[in-house]
This record gives sequence, C-alpha cells and structure tokens, in this order.
Amino acid sequence: MGDRSRWTDVAGFKVGLWQASLPPECVPTHVHEDAHFILALDGGYCSLAQDPRTPRDEAFGPGALVWNPPGVEHRDCFEKPGGRFLSVSFMPPKGAAQGDPLRLREHQAGTAARRLVGRLARLAAGDEIAVEGLVLDMAAAVLSAAELDEDPAPEWLMRADEMIWDLCDQAGLEVREVAREVGVHPVSLARRYRRHYGRSPASAIRMARADRAAGLVMRGVDLAEAAVRAGYADQSHLTRDFGAVYGLTPARYRAAFA
Repeated sequence: MGDRSRWTDVAGFKVGLWQASLPPECVPTHVHEDAHFILALDGGYCSLAQDPRTPRDEAFGPGALVWNPPGVEHRDCFEKPGGRFLSVSFMPPKGAAQGDPLRLREHQAGTAARRLVGRLARLAAGDEIAVEGLVLDMAAAVLSAAELDEDPAPEWLMRADEMIWDLCDQAGLEVREVAREVGVHPVSLARRYRRHYGRSPASAIRMARADRAAGLVMRGVDLAEAAVRAGYADQSHLTRDFGAVYGLTPARYRAAFA
C-alpha cells in the first residue's frame, strides 16, 4: 500500500520502511499467505486489529504495533497518504494459528520493532545478524510453543550453543543456519535459547565473535586482519559490534592492556 524507502531480506524475513501512497478508499480488504507485523511511525493508522482500549472506528497513533497472523483478512491503511510504517513479514511454521489481527500493547515485540527501525535506517555491511536477531525476537514473542512444535528435550539446544561458539568466526553465520543444522525452526531456537541462556542466539554470535576478536587484538594482530579472522565484514563492522559488546573500540581495548 505504499513506497518503500529502506528494505532488506534476512533469513526469510522481509523487513522494510514504507510510506503509504494510497488513500484509504483505495485499499481493499485482503489476505496474505504470510504473517506480518506493522509498526506505525505516524498517527492515523487504521486496522481491523482488536484493541480494547481503542474504539473500533478510531485510528491508532504513532508507535502502534499490529500483528496480522497468516491468512488473516485485514485492511490496514492510513487516514491519508504519507503515513510511514515498518513492516516485517515472514512465513511462520505450518502449525501457526490464524487468529485475528491484534494490536500488541506494551509487548516485548515492540521493543525489538523499535530497535529494528533504527537498525534499518542505518543498515551497513555485517548488520544482517543484528536484524535477524531482532526479527526472531519479534516472532518468538507472538508464536506459542505449541505452534512451533518445540521439542521439550534441550539436547539440540546444547548442540546449537556449541555451534555458535565453534563457528562464530565464519563470516555471514546466521541463526537460521544453526537452526537448520540442529533440525528446528529458527524461531524455536530463538525462543528456547533466550529462555535457557538469557539472550538471543544472534546476541550470542555477536558476543562470541567479539570475544574472538578481543583475543586477536590482545595478541597484537592488525585490526583489519582481526576483523576478517573473527568473522566480521570489515574493520568498521568490528569496531561497531565490538563497541556494543565491550563498550569501547578495539584500539582502546588494546591500549587499556598495553
């Protein structure tokens, strides 16, 4: 229903920043096979989503997060063209319930969605793992354990954790690769990993990669070479992610121990 300004496709999740181009009378009721989130960045967002705190015919304000399950009939639009929004769409597991469109208030998916806006606005090489972590957090927040057909036995989770720490220095390692190797859906891995380890698998990859880089930096390896050997896209990617984990640049980290 609009023009996209930023867009990426990560691990099967289509993520985009859009600006509505159609007036509401030109947006028909329709159905998507996939599931999707909408985060309204401007007011005047109209949806069929259920929200006990908003009258049925009243538009949502900026920051409203709507979840449209797969196959649900909906008619999302803005009261007038120009409204901006974030969309995240993906194919959920076969067992995912259809349900009704919902507004997610004070929901943990909202935190990830807002961070996703900032990440997408300044998307750079090597950010795919961070985007993947955020979209998996969003999906894990709305899909139930039954929908994901989760195995109560955590043996595969231990293997996944070992893979993350063993393979973190492989450039482009994604959560979905780890999930595929251990035989589960990426959302199942994200949910169970966070429950067991207290962080997302994407965060674990970034942390393991930063630890690997820290060891190289401490041994005096050139920063550009350390970036490549630790699995980063380039030195700027190393600097950005290392700072997020350690709170300082690799150069300052090295200087602190000189």
